[in-house]
Amino acid sequence: MIVVKIGDGMGNQLFNYACGYAAARREGEGLKLDISECDNSTLRDFELDNFHLKYDAKESFPNRTFWQKAYKALRRAVKYRVIKEREVYLNRNGKYDVNDIDPRVYEKKRFRDKYLYGYWQHLSYFEEYLDEITEMMTPAYEQSPVVRSLMEEFRTTPTCAVHVRGGDITGPGREYFAHALERMEREKPGLRYLVFTNDARRAKEALGDGMEFVSALGSFSDVDEFFLMSSCQNQILSNSTYSTWAAYRNRNPHKTVIMPQDILSGRMRQKDWIVLE
Repeated sequence: MIVVKIGDGMGNQLFNYACGYAAARREGEGLKLDISECDNSTLRDFELDNFHLKYDAKESFPNRTFWQKAYKALRRAVKYRVIKEREVYLNRNGKYDVNDIDPRVYEKKRFRDKYLYGYWQHLSYFEEYLDEITEMMTPAYEQSPVVRSLMEEFRTTPTCAVHVRGGDITGPGREYFAHALERMEREKPGLRYLVFTNDARRAKEALGDGMEFVSALGSFSDVDEFFLMSSCQNQILSNSTYSTWAAYRNRNPHKTVIMPQDILSGRMRQKDWIVLE
């Protein structure tokens, strides 16, 4: 069995899952999701069951008090071979390198099941199974007629999703989006640009006036907006795992994807994506 910790927001949960799924597929093992972090969070929910993603089991433990945390950590250390992602970043030269790949993810199981503890935000961990994963990413909840209609409209007309990130981590600003929109127009002139954001004020500052916000088309949940974003024919991303996964899921064979230069862009980008300062 491969066990993987699932946590943080939807995009991070998808990276967690993808690394675990690929490891399980390579080794012919089952896949178990530890969703304790989601169940004990007051900010984040477990999002993966909004998709038809395959796994064999889930586990969850209380993780709020000191004794609950201690029990969970001890149980995990005794039962599993825990692979903590951050350890690999201190490479053999003693330097921090976020682009390092942890070879232990690829090692065959010895005596104990592997427990993957980290973010695993590197395409290399699961690239060979990316098509399988995105094919499973169909809605596993009842979408409204408005969402279904807009998904079809965005998929079949010349569209580009523009994601402006707000909230806990600041995304790129006006200069990046000006360059990205200019580059997209050179690549695909005449697109309909649809803005996705959780911070309308910041999006207006970054993009200026005259942009079409998808929120004006209806009231949508985060997962609704994810499916709408991934249905657009092209994408301009923020430094965001959420919009990165929307671009992975985009099935348009002629898509153009632009992402900002960032410490993680080299890890997450597909080879034909455009990276801009």
